[in-house]
Amino acid sequence: MTQNDDTHLSAPALLRRLTRDAEAMGPRLAQLEYQLLAKELETPGLFDLDLTIEATGHAEPLRLPDLNDMPQRARAVALNVTLGKTAWVETPEALPVIGVLVRSADLMALQHALAALLKQHYQQPFARFVFLCTTMRPIPFLGRYEFTYDYIATENPLIAAQRLKLRYEMQQIRDLITGREIWRAPKV
Repeated sequence: MTQNDDTHLSAPALLRRLTRDAEAMGPRLAQLEYQLLAKELETPGLFDLDLTIEATGHAEPLRLPDLNDMPQRARAVALNVTLGKTAWVETPEALPVIGVLVRSADLMALQHALAALLKQHYQQPFARFVFLCTTMRPIPFLGRYEFTYDYIATENPLIAAQRLKLRYEMQQIRDLITGREIWRAPKV
């Protein structure tokens, strides 16, 4: 019977080994995930999400609370924003959090814009994204690659910005299709 070599390693030595393994495998895993993502983004009808649900009535619009007025705000911790599976950096938490507004748009334009943004993100990660979706269509795709998203529906992004800043420590919001800056957090 053979023993695993890891049983003879001390805890610090094992942690160093796991860190080296992650540094070696992280970029390769991100490359494989990016290749899958790029191929999927070339698929026609990727966002043709067809949910047929019989509506029995209309629900009132969801009104999210204003977090600025809540006493718990001081103790609230920002949610973790992932880098996604298609990019790798040693310290993703050092990258800024940027909101990307994904409006209801032509589905091919949406695919092309996502392909361009995520290619740049793979080649040189520059931010952690929170995709702010006004439609449910891109959410399954974004979830498969472990991107952070928030369904804002018809909420005005400028109004949502304060809540999202607290929730994710978001520094700005940009439009996916145009790249135009919509909102920037005030300097403190």
